[in-house]
Amino acid sequence: MKNQVKITNKMMMVNFQFPIVVGQVKLDAIGQAYVSKHSETGLIIADFEFMDQENETYMDMPIKGYDAWKKLKEFHLEFGVDLQKLIADEFDKVVTPDFEREFLSQFDVKSFEI
Repeated sequence: MKNQVKITNKMMMVNFQFPIVVGQVKLDAIGQAYVSKHSETGLIIADFEFMDQENETYMDMPIKGYDAWKKLKEFHLEFGVDLQKLIADEFDKVVTPDFEREFLSQFDVKSFEI
């Protein structure tokens, strides 16, 4: 017997990035948006998440590798500074409802039709 598979929804995963500065730390934040068409309203919607970072520098010196980044985070944490939280907070300051609307305006609803 042959299985019949019906596609019921299309979703697009889109990566985006932008620079973030936290004190002497500079990096490129990488976000992901899961974009789809709302089944009831027909509007384009998305869930936005902070996923990763790259091109980290500290006092304009490149941070090479995960171990160096981990040491820098641990050093700051000893003084009560949670770099990862500060970076996530800066991401949230950029990815506002206005940012989301502008981002989603780049998609055509027809791309999500089945």
